[in-house]
Amino acid sequence: MKGELRSEKRVAPQADRVLIRLQELPEKSAGGVLLPKSAVKFERYLMGEVISVGSEVGEVDSGKKVLFSDINAYEVDLGTEARHCFCKAGDLLAVVE
Repeated sequence: MKGELRSEKRVAPQADRVLIRLQELPEKSAGGVLLPKSAVKFERYLMGEVISVGSEVGEVDSGKKVLFSDINAYEVDLGTEARHCFCKAGDLLAVVE
């Protein structure tokens, strides 16, 4: 866990970008139906936690859970087990409370 936090702190989003730690998508629905990623025909919506924000982001803070589209997100490898991505703050669909 300590290594993961150190890696996240070294990455600082620029301008209107946010860095998000992705929440794992469920592999099964609540009813037990398998949800293969290849079966999704439309863009998927992802949820994650905002890790850091750029200097031009004013509406969302670190630590908030957000919903966004994978079509506007750019996944990055920070050398940790967790998956991370960057996207523009304007591309966030919702803050989840």
